[in-house]
Amino acid sequence: MSGSRIRAAGAADAESIAALNLACWRETYSGLLPAETMAELTSAERLHHWRAAFAADTANVLLTIDDDGVAVGFSEWRPHQFAFRGRIGRGAEISAIYLLRSAQRRGLGRALMRRMAQEMRADGLKWAGLVVLRDNLPARRFYEALGGRRFGRETVRRGAPQLAYGWRDLARLAGDGDLG
Repeated sequence: MSGSRIRAAGAADAESIAALNLACWRETYSGLLPAETMAELTSAERLHHWRAAFAADTANVLLTIDDDGVAVGFSEWRPHQFAFRGRIGRGAEISAIYLLRSAQRRGLGRALMRRMAQEMRADGLKWAGLVVLRDNLPARRFYEALGGRRFGRETVRRGAPQLAYGWRDLARLAGDGDLG
């Protein structure tokens, strides 16, 4: 991760993020999601999604740039009102964290998670949650290594079983403690 950097993304990054989103989904979810769901994902659909997300100004998107200045990943989070471990309150929903396969296992995912947690804490949030495909074992191991814990029931969306993970206290994830 030596020269890699993470920066806030904006509307001008919509095309790069849409292309990354599509590439990461194809690398990660092929075989995990039904073929018809994968077929629905197009460059135009992803570009429309990200332009709308930036226009709504409700999400916090980070872009990861590698040593060569190429965008290799991104994340998105937003404040969210939902139940966590039987309590209802304001926390954060991590709605996306993606890295191209070629950029994985270099510390970039940990850096993205840390940066998101720092931003969440700066917004006064104390906990966060996300949803992951049940059969995406590498992602589940990654979240567990960062202290994420399963909660709630298994659900099905886009034709695939999903699990929720959460962090009750963002301090450790934000770097106020050891990530292991």
